[in-house]
Amino acid sequence: MLVAIVTAAQQPPYLFLRQITPAGVQTLPPNRAIQVANHDRIHLQICIRARNVAEKIEQPEVRAANQDPGYFDHRPGPNISLSIQRVIGNDRRDVPFRLSSSGLGKDLDIYWVDADIDMLEEKAVRLQKAEQFVAWIASQPGGERQSQLLQGSLGTLTSYFEEQYINNPPGDYQITAKYNPTTGQNGRAGLTSAPVRIHVMDAGDFFDTLKTKLVPR
Repeated sequence: MLVAIVTAAQQPPYLFLRQITPAGVQTLPPNRAIQVANHDRIHLQICIRARNVAEKIEQPEVRAANQDPGYFDHRPGPNISLSIQRVIGNDRRDVPFRLSSSGLGKDLDIYWVDADIDMLEEKAVRLQKAEQFVAWIASQPGGERQSQLLQGSLGTLTSYFEEQYINNPPGDYQITAKYNPTTGQNGRAGLTSAPVRIHVMDAGDFFDTLKTKLVPR
């Protein structure tokens, strides 16, 4: 199978990544790192630019943690995969990550799928952080918000917040996407995006940030 790596001079179709920001969707240049906070998800779109509006490309799809178990039972399987590597000097190390997706579609000659990503710490670390946060909630003065949260058991709350916890370890990363169509009907060549550089900044712990929202100062 032909796999194409995108360069500036390459003609469509090609695969590339865009970042979803409060200011809108921005294409990511391979020669400049984007800055993200350690306690935020990285909001991306994986995109395929077709040769023209009429060209048929197999719709990009990802396997995501927030999809129903039978999501792919009656549709082609996921054709987009991502890899994330931590960059330390000349070394590249694969890191585990969690991916959710809120949608997909087509804009003129660009097919896209959303990918919200965070790098996963060890489960034991996430559980410990969640337990500490639930203990903090339980220690707060009574109030409507705390009462609603504490209606469930502490164990249930811990599991919930362990899933919510985000901490992308500060440092430098690169993200690469691959597209391998599953139906063989169109867009038959595989595509590989140029690596996108990510710099994760230490902006404080996820739960410390959440505490300030729950108990404004």
